[in-house]
Amino acid sequence: MLMSPRIPGHPWANNAAGAPVTPEPEPPAGVAGPVTATVTRRVKPGHEAAYEEFLAGIGGAARSFPGYLGEEVFRPAGGGGGEYRIVYRFDTPAHLQAWLDSPERAAWLARAEPHAAGPMRTQLLTGLEGWFTLPVQPGAPPPPYKMAVLTWVTIFLLITVVVVVFAPLIGGLPLVPRLAVTTLVTVSLMTWVVMPRVTRLLRRWLYPGRQ
Repeated sequence: MLMSPRIPGHPWANNAAGAPVTPEPEPPAGVAGPVTATVTRRVKPGHEAAYEEFLAGIGGAARSFPGYLGEEVFRPAGGGGGEYRIVYRFDTPAHLQAWLDSPERAAWLARAEPHAAGPMRTQLLTGLEGWFTLPVQPGAPPPPYKMAVLTWVTIFLLITVVVVVFAPLIGGLPLVPRLAVTTLVTVSLMTWVVMPRVTRLLRRWLYPGRQ
């Protein structure tokens, strides 16, 4: 089954099965560094097991693409059906674009159509916004000043701990290698361990009025 091409200026399009899909946004040009794509889809009641098989398959396909950094799946809170949200992370917009345009991804999306209800929604985030992805907040990111304050506080505390813990191990290295190890560990922990938990903990402050 073939997916519809992106149609600029058209808010909706149909795939080959006649189901509506939203045209996917293009990764921004001229942006370097990691980029995040969030994909939200509602699943028909009773089709959860089949959709879980789809998630395993499309996740495995994504992992084989260059630049893949990881993914998270946010499942509905309970009951039959509900919205699933997948967060993909790639190291560059070009690598993310290659995945979004790939025939492998199109084939897996086609397999998911019998189990999905309503359109698929895709959002692209770059920079600090990629750290502020919550399962129930697919809209706009928090205000920039909140993202900046929370990121600074978290990095300050985390890098302090990393420096203290790793000092006995890398203290004898030259400055540049020490900085490379410290920043690598800090950014990795921020991306996959710390920020997902911090944003959940402070969701009421980050997203007031959107609970």
